[in-house]
Amino acid sequence: MDREELLRTITTAHRELAQLVERINDDGLRDPAMGDWKGKDVLAHLAWWHDHSVLVIEGLRAGRQPYDETDSANTTDGFNERVHREHLDDPPYVTRAAFKQSLERLLAAIKPLTDDDLFGADRWPWLGGEALVEMLLWDTSRHYEAHLKHLAPLAQNARESDLAT
Repeated sequence: MDREELLRTITTAHRELAQLVERINDDGLRDPAMGDWKGKDVLAHLAWWHDHSVLVIEGLRAGRQPYDETDSANTTDGFNERVHREHLDDPPYVTRAAFKQSLERLLAAIKPLTDDDLFGADRWPWLGGEALVEMLLWDTSRHYEAHLKHLAPLAQNARESDLAT
């Protein structure tokens, strides 16, 4: 994978998920999607992970540790629980906008990175020998794929509801 393929992978996957989300009306985004998470909560979650990548990029480029990984609040589950709790009252239009705007912030953060910054496995010690590209893919395209199964039924429900009226 090179820079162009990375950007194409992220933007194509985002566009595909955004097109699916466009087919879900606001009431549909208030429907359960994943346990006690509603569709809008999944969008807020995905937006937060875009911003996670931005936070990491900015921290690494500034020569500092993005956050303390030894803090139990800074685990994947800890982040997810906190984000869910903080965005429970967000209306669908807010999470739709956050999903779009957070990707724009991420693409802007990626732009100045060199190929070594993106693909060098030893470039950022904080990443534990993993190339930054791996985190970026997990926070974007791979993450969208994991949540597609949670959002797709909401789009189907919206379509069936539209056909019934």
